[in-house]
Amino acid sequence: MTLTETQSDAIRASLQSNPGAVLEDLAREHGVKTRDVIYWLPESEARSIDGGHFEAVMRELSTWGELTLVINTGDVILEVRGPLPGGHVSQGYYNLHGQPVGGHLKAANCDLIVFVSRKLFQCDTHSVQFYNRQGDCMFKVYLGRDAQRRLIPKQVERFLALRDALTTDQ
Repeated sequence: MTLTETQSDAIRASLQSNPGAVLEDLAREHGVKTRDVIYWLPESEARSIDGGHFEAVMRELSTWGELTLVINTGDVILEVRGPLPGGHVSQGYYNLHGQPVGGHLKAANCDLIVFVSRKLFQCDTHSVQFYNRQGDCMFKVYLGRDAQRRLIPKQVERFLALRDALTTDQ
């Protein structure tokens, strides 16, 4: 979608006045797709790569331990905590092999992967977000937290290393 100057200005103003806003909420408020809101995050908060890296990113995430998989449809915000299982691509789907997360992710529809580092509800967060060609977020994978609700340092290290390795080539 091509945003009007008015929409772009309104999104930037919303992000400035409420930097921890839920991206899907801002998209609905401004009548745009979540991907359009991501575009206006500063590079320090969001760096993206082509969706063609889907399988490699998913395989890497499966080695990080307990994560939180989030799917936000507007009507449902589904969160599943646990290790992300490994998988493989077949017939355009990335098939997850494990528990508590299992299923089939339409890898062929992933157009953009965004590494997001920002505050959400006053907490630092890091997530890997997967977007389809229509600009909708397919799902997000958030880094895990310890018993004191602190981000797990080893996961943060791996997130930053993966982000930097994949985004410096772009």
